[in-house]
Amino acid sequence: MFVAAIESDTHVGSQFGLANPRCVGDPYREFAETLFDWRVATIQEIGRVDMVLHLGEATDGPGHKSTIEQWTCDMEEQAIHSAELLAMWNCKDYRLCYGTQYHTGDDSKTERMVVDKLKLLHNRKGDIKATQRIEVNGVKINARHHVGASSTPNGKWGQLAKVATTDYLRGCYREYPGADLYFRAHTHEFAVAGNDMYTAYNSPAMQWPLGAYGLKIDRVWYTMGLMKLTIKADGEWTVKPYLLKAKLPEESYAVVRKNNKG
Repeated sequence: MFVAAIESDTHVGSQFGLANPRCVGDPYREFAETLFDWRVATIQEIGRVDMVLHLGEATDGPGHKSTIEQWTCDMEEQAIHSAELLAMWNCKDYRLCYGTQYHTGDDSKTERMVVDKLKLLHNRKGDIKATQRIEVNGVKINARHHVGASSTPNGKWGQLAKVATTDYLRGCYREYPGADLYFRAHTHEFAVAGNDMYTAYNSPAMQWPLGAYGLKIDRVWYTMGLMKLTIKADGEWTVKPYLLKAKLPEESYAVVRKNNKG
C-alpha cells in the first residue's frame, strides 16, 4: 500500500495562508489557529505517508503589490517556515512543483529553497520540478501547479479535461504515455473530472479567501483542505479529500433592525 499526502497553495508568509499561529499578527491569529489546528488533526488522522506531493506556491512571495497582509516578506524566512510545516508529516520523501512567478519571486525560485531547507534542517529527501511525473504500482501520475480558472460554475471541469487531453495529445507527438491521474492546483477549489482513460483532480488550498486576495474572488467554488492518495499493490487507487468547512465573516448578515411582528 502506497499513501501520499497532496497539498498545495499553502502561501506561507501570508497572514491568511498556512502558518504556526505564533507567527501571525493579532487581527489574523484566529484564522491561523483554525487552519493550523485543523491541519494538525488531519495529519494525525492520516498518519505516516510514503510521499508528500506539494503542487506549488509553498511560499507567498515578496509582496509585489502590498506587504500589509504578510507576516514576513523575507523569502528565506518563508522558506524555513514552509519546510517546518511540511516536515510535520511523518514522511521522508517530498516532491514539490513550482508555483507562479508572482509568488516564488522574479529573481529566484524560492520554492527550491524550501526543498533545500527540508534536506538541511529536517533530513528529508526532496526535489522540485515544473511537472512531477511519478509511477507507483503501475499508476502514472502527472502533477503540476497551474490550471485555467473559470467563474462559470461548471467551468472547472472543462479546464481539468483540457489539461489531461492536452497532455495525451502532446504525448502522442513526443512519444510518451499519458497519465492515469492528473493533479493541478492554483485556483483554490476541489474538483474532479475524467473518463475511462484518466482522472484529473484540482487540489483545495491552505489559504483563507480573505483580504486583498479575497476581494478579487467572485466564483461559486472555493475550498480549503488537502487530499490523500492511496495506491494498492495491484494498482487500484483512491483519492480522499479532507476539507475544512468554515463560515467567513462576510457571509453573515448584519442585523440593523429586527422585525417585531409575531
